[in-house]
Amino acid sequence: MKQKVKYKGIMFIVLSALCFAFMNVFVRMAGDLPAVQKSFFRNLVAFIIALATMVRHKEVFQVEKGNWKYMILRAGFGTLGILCNFYAVDHLVLADASILNKMSPFFTVLFSWLILKEKVMPIQLSLIFGAFLGSIFVVKPTFSNLALVPSLLGFFGGICAGAAYTMVRKLGEAGEKGPVIVLFFSVFSCVVVLPWLIFDYHPMTWQQMGILLLAGC
Repeated sequence: MKQKVKYKGIMFIVLSALCFAFMNVFVRMAGDLPAVQKSFFRNLVAFIIALATMVRHKEVFQVEKGNWKYMILRAGFGTLGILCNFYAVDHLVLADASILNKMSPFFTVLFSWLILKEKVMPIQLSLIFGAFLGSIFVVKPTFSNLALVPSLLGFFGGICAGAAYTMVRKLGEAGEKGPVIVLFFSVFSCVVVLPWLIFDYHPMTWQQMGILLLAGC
């Protein structure tokens, strides 16, 4: 039974990587819009889906008192990660931005060792490093002066994503439900970027709106 659950987890993380790849493509297709505006609509869709899931299963939004700090850390790191990733997607070659964001497994392993006290096997580190190195050879990212800032932000986004994934694991071990974690993160992200959206809103076409909704899906 435990082995089946493990394989199911592997299947979902691969599916997640595919969905994130589509998300980056749609974010790029949305055109010349601020990363903040793109992240708002992406997280708005996530909020609606999480809320619908909770309503369907008749769950209530409830967080254990000791878990609030991890919930806020997850939302904070997740918001920073998305903003940095979207900025990199808009200003770099899409493959370069994606590979920088995929630094997150390295930092997930590091944070899981530091925070969750999980054992890290040398074979795990070598396989992750080998996969990333192979991607570097395929993508051949360029770090010219013009691309330095978005490259660094893309790299920082990968760090934040790794920290956010670790917080999700911590909350899951503490008994928090997935839809609750997603709902809080989505609301947190939308509220944080709302002031920038209000004062620097860029009008969108119906096509751009539809593409951003697809990014959220």
